[in-house]
Amino acid sequence: MGQPLRILIVDDSALMRRVIRAMLEHDPDLTVVGEAADGREALARVTELRPNLITLDVRMPVMDGVETTRQIMAYQPTPILVLTASLSRYDVDITFQMLGAGALDVMEKPLLSDSAALARTQIALIRKIKLLARVKVVTHLRGRRKPNVELSMLNVALPNKIAAPPHATFNIPPSTFPVVVIGASTGGPRVVQQILTGLPQSYGAAVIVVQHIAQGFSAGMVEWMSLNSALPISLAEAGGKLQPGKVLVAPDRFDLLIDANGRVKLSAHPLLLQRPAIDITMQSVADAYGPLATGVLLTGMGRDGAIGMRSIRRAGGYTIAQDEASCTIFGMPKAAIDLGAAHEVLPPDRIIEALTARVSVKREHIL
Repeated sequence: MGQPLRILIVDDSALMRRVIRAMLEHDPDLTVVGEAADGREALARVTELRPNLITLDVRMPVMDGVETTRQIMAYQPTPILVLTASLSRYDVDITFQMLGAGALDVMEKPLLSDSAALARTQIALIRKIKLLARVKVVTHLRGRRKPNVELSMLNVALPNKIAAPPHATFNIPPSTFPVVVIGASTGGPRVVQQILTGLPQSYGAAVIVVQHIAQGFSAGMVEWMSLNSALPISLAEAGGKLQPGKVLVAPDRFDLLIDANGRVKLSAHPLLLQRPAIDITMQSVADAYGPLATGVLLTGMGRDGAIGMRSIRRAGGYTIAQDEASCTIFGMPKAAIDLGAAHEVLPPDRIIEALTARVSVKREHIL
């Protein structure tokens, strides 16, 4: 065994800090090296203690969770797990701003009045911290990156290109349309938002997003992603129908399936350990849409989505895996690549180009 992972707890509640400390120190692989009651104190403690991971509150005096995340990721990049006590619209909005600023994941704080829930939260919290603490995070400085003119040029050769399927660009008749499934996990919300923001208002494909997220956060994620997107984004509902130029997001705790008529089915039956499962959605879209299906697999741990991507490729569809350099965690895209499921391996900006180039028809030509 190596040295215990070093954890810094940041929360303005002394009681909550004590509870979290007790939960974490129950595991010998974790050690709490310090605490902070607000964001400004947290910045000093991060510099002093160099923790492997920070649990970070949302609402704090002096400096809130958003600005604290920005400062940490700009000057002392460290894995951050957001802990929030509320699923109110305000707190969820701040939470996703924190994820956009570089935090890795989010969980609800433990419910102190429910001993059974407290025990479940402890197990989940320890497991998540052990996963996230080993992620190599990067510096987030606004304006540090200069625009890459070559990457913004049209018709530039795509890197890491395998063999794209025939008829990769659609000129769609009014009676049908292509479907894009985007799957993501840890580090995904920021990348998914980037891709959706980059798609034009006239985009001619229906888009489905399956993002692994903690229970209770999917609705807030939809609102956050909608802020800068030209495409309307909504939480999927049973019986709803896919439409070109619109984005549906799988709700947490439900698998999203599409039938042959393009209608949404939501299943709470746990076919796989992860729910919503990217594999299940991609498989159903492959079955229903065949060569009109496109699968995109983004950052995340594990293998969810790899088999679904292979199903889309075998059905004659088109598949893209996010490249390692731009991934927070390369697990899911790597699994798809190793399985031979990815036609292309691209960074997010090139994924936008590829998705836009593939669907050349304008939405008004379909409706």
